[in-house]
Amino acid sequence: MRSRLWTGVWGIEAISMFVRATFTDGTNVPRIPPLRLGGGLFWRDDGLARARQPAARLPAAHIALIGETPTQGYNDLRAEISYRWKPTRLTPDSLREVVVGLAGTNLLNDDIRNSVSVHQGRSADAGPRRSVLRQRQY
Repeated sequence: MRSRLWTGVWGIEAISMFVRATFTDGTNVPRIPPLRLGGGLFWRDDGLARARQPAARLPAAHIALIGETPTQGYNDLRAEISYRWKPTRLTPDSLREVVVGLAGTNLLNDDIRNSVSVHQGRSADAGPRRSVLRQRQY
């Protein structure tokens, strides 16, 4: 869904993925994430500015093989804002565009353990992360 807002477009995004994998004998294929649900809001301004707020919900993974451990579900809230600048006069050796922004992941500080990781029982993903984005094109 999209709609005009101020000088840009805002919208709602949604995602759903479901995988059920078995071998021919009916046993489960190892390390297959069972379900992922998500959605969020976005806003962009004619390619110059952009903001996103996606979130994902991964339910618990209880279908485990021998030697694997079940994984608790988690919520992953993210946020991103960026700005793209393009010079008005281009020469063959000039800068074509610059993108700067901020991004954050796991903003709820949830205990995230990736169900497909061989280390998921021993170590969790890092807590809230923030990063600065910078990209240049010549």
